[in-house]
Formats: sequence, C-alpha cells, structure tokens
Amino acid sequence: MNISVSSVFITLVITLLMIFLFYLVLFNKKLIFLLRSDLLIVLSFIIIIRLLFPVEWPFTITLPFSWIMNPLQSFLDYRILGNFSVLYLLLTVWIVGGGIQVLRLMIQVKKINNVFGVLDKAAIKKKVSDYIDIDGCFDYPVWLADCIPFPMILGFKKIILVPNIDLEKKEFEHVILHEIEHLKHHDNTIKLFINILLVIYWWFPPVHWLCDKIQLVLEMRVDKRVTNGLSDLGVTDYAETLLKVQKALSSKKDITFNQLGVSSTFYINDGSSTLYYRIMYLLNRNYKKSTNALLILIILLIPLISNCIVLEPYITPSVDVYSSSSASDLENGFILKHSDGSYSLYIKGNMETISEPDSDLLSQYPVITE
Repeated sequence: MNISVSSVFITLVITLLMIFLFYLVLFNKKLIFLLRSDLLIVLSFIIIIRLLFPVEWPFTITLPFSWIMNPLQSFLDYRILGNFSVLYLLLTVWIVGGGIQVLRLMIQVKKINNVFGVLDKAAIKKKVSDYIDIDGCFDYPVWLADCIPFPMILGFKKIILVPNIDLEKKEFEHVILHEIEHLKHHDNTIKLFINILLVIYWWFPPVHWLCDKIQLVLEMRVDKRVTNGLSDLGVTDYAETLLKVQKALSSKKDITFNQLGVSSTFYINDGSSTLYYRIMYLLNRNYKKSTNALLILIILLIPLISNCIVLEPYITPSVDVYSSSSASDLENGFILKHSDGSYSLYIKGNMETISEPDSDLLSQYPVITE
C-alpha cells in the first residue's frame, strides 16, 4: 500500500465523478424515484472510504499517461527556492490547513460539551420508554428544553434532544422514533467521518458539497425506516407531523446554539432546509421500494476498479541511459544492476541476488544496468 501524487490525483478525479453522480441522482426527480435513497447511502459510503484511502494497492496497475501527468509532474517539481518545489509548498499548505481544521474540531467538541452543560441544568430529562414501548437497548435518554432549536442528536452522545413544544402523543412518538432510527444506524458516527473528511480535504470543494447533502440523505433514509409498514394515511400523518414541528419551531430562536457557535456538521437535525424534499420523497408511491441489488453492486465496484489503475508520467529514455555488452562477453555470466540499486548475478541461466559486487566479481563479469 503506497500513497503518491498519482494515487491522490486519481482519487480526486474518481471522487469528483462519484459526487457528480450523487448530485445527479439526488436532485433529478426521475432518478431519485428510480434509484432511491439507499443507493445514495451506499454511494456516500464508497466516496468516504475512497477519500480516506487514496493509495496504490499491490494489485494496482500503473499506466503511463503523459498527456496530463507529465505537465502535472513538471508543475509540482518546479523549484521555487533551492530544492523547495511546488509540491513541497502544496504539502505544507495542506498540512498547516489540516492543523487549523483539527484545532477547529477541538473547539467544536468543547462547544458541544458546553451545550450539554447548559442543557444538563435546563432540560427536562426523560427516557424513550416514558413515551413508547421500546426494547431496553434502545431506551435512550430524552432531554426537552426551550433552548433546543429542533429535534436532534448532538455530537456523539446517545441522547435525544427535543424542543419543548406542544405536540400530540402520536406526533411526539413520530419525533422520538425518527431520532431513535438515527441512533440505531449510527448516523452520529457517519457525521464523525464527515468531519474527518473535512479536516483532510478542507481545500477540495466537492467534499464540502458532498458533506452538505449527506444530511438530506440521512433524513430520507430515516423517514423511510420510520414509515415502513405504515399505510398511505399513516405516511401522510407522519409528513404532517414534520410540517407541524417545523411550523411550531419557526418562531423559536436557537439562542444557545447561535451564541455557542455549534457547527451543523456535529448534529443530526430535522431543520427546514431538508423538509420540502423529504416530504416530496415520502409522498411518492415508490419511495418504499429499494434499489436493484445489481445496480448497487455495480456502484460498489467503482472504487475497486478505480484502485486497479493509477496514471503516471512517462518520458521515453534517451539511448545513452542504457548500458550494454556484446553477446560473447555475457556467455559466461553477467551482473545485473537493478533500478532500485540491488544486484543479481546470472551464471549459465541461474540467478543469485548479491550485495554490491566487489572488485573480483567486477573483473570477472560485465555489468548491465537495468
């Protein structure tokens, strides 16, 4: 497993294409109802994994591609000052920027702890079992407070946060079931990987585009899970609950979150930005269907196929870089010097790996440079 300029380059190219596919499916009404949200979840997972491992594997095939890779390599090798090249400059900027992002991540974690400190004093503390019958392993804490801006899971704590608003029993059950599904499917862990991507690829805009829309896909998946088994009327009631909650919260000001500056990349919420699209998806008759398994398998093969090939620069060597000897000189044996600096001794068709040849060997056998 090796990381190089070429492996990072092919990763960015493949990722850009997959993010384009992600957007195309998500925002094309025909495609989203044809391919559905489960494919988008799989595609998101593949993109995240591909970005976290921009490497060459032992089975990777190197292909010369001078048209693009030669100019790129020449640009990166350009010396700015002494031996300090453009590549070193970009790596320095990347590392420094990543360090700043890590610092911001730590600040956000501290802010989240401050939010929980405020809520620990102000919230009404309940459990899921206080509202619905539930298996004990899913009996998460439920905190209610006026300062909570919308139903959410914040950070990596398995606590359901709900604004203190007037809801009927069935409507409150919908809200609780929705948040339980987020926790069941570890959506807060997915948010962690999103933040890791934003730390590493802070300079690559398509990653920000992807992370911005994964929230919507997570909500669509949870809506589908919660309404599985419901009649059309039940689905309509669920959609009406989403609208009622949003209407009730429209006049509330999320003072705690605004003052403390908690980033949206750290919580899973049911905000208004995703509501219209979620309801449109819910009310479509085909939303409960799943994507064809063969199509999902094809999507899964994309990163594997892309990892099989890496593009490299290529320049045809000039004649004077080769060394040669006449055939008669090689009959009794010769020493082959490999490109990595190692040596092999060939005698009558047999090969033996040797350390750097001494003067005796050099006097007996000609040396061929690989």
